[in-house]
Amino acid sequence: MTDDLNDEMAQASTAMFTQRSIDAIRAQVHTALPSKEICGCCGVNIPLDRQLAVPGVELCAGCQDVKERRDRHHPASKKGMRYV
Repeated sequence: MTDDLNDEMAQASTAMFTQRSIDAIRAQVHTALPSKEICGCCGVNIPLDRQLAVPGVELCAGCQDVKERRDRHHPASKKGMRYV
């Protein structure tokens, strides 16, 4: 029974930490721009959940991931390049 309680506490702690991290990131987003419905890179529809979760979103999750990886490894590539 103790193991079950420890598992539940660990899961609750992880969920709380994750939510606090998400809230902190959202607090840093300062934009009045509306979220786009279509990815500015590949043209795929951006899901409504993503539009609501990330104010001012311009890229689908896949293109955003590629952009972040590219920016991390090639910071100079941010200017004047399409993301994918």
